[in-house]
Amino acid sequence: MLGGFAITFVTGAMLFWSLAMRCYGSPFFWAKVIMLMLAGVNIGIYHLTIDRRSAEWDTLAIPPAQARIAGLVSLTLWVGIIAAGRMMAYFL
Repeated sequence: MLGGFAITFVTGAMLFWSLAMRCYGSPFFWAKVIMLMLAGVNIGIYHLTIDRRSAEWDTLAIPPAQARIAGLVSLTLWVGIIAAGRMMAYFL
């Protein structure tokens, strides 16, 4: 998860560098940046708290609510990030 986040961050930074002035004024760019930061926070919280107890999950019928919430937040943020990135292409 962290590797994918790092690759996305680096490639996004290179893309921003190529069109920095045009991206800077786009509300979709700022929405994407905010969602990326929130996704990073979600990853950090997940790995520092919830993931430490993953060995206990083998005995449970379903994962704990915290893990499911973290997954839902992650999916929601990444769908938003992708959508904001696509919308940037049409409004630059």
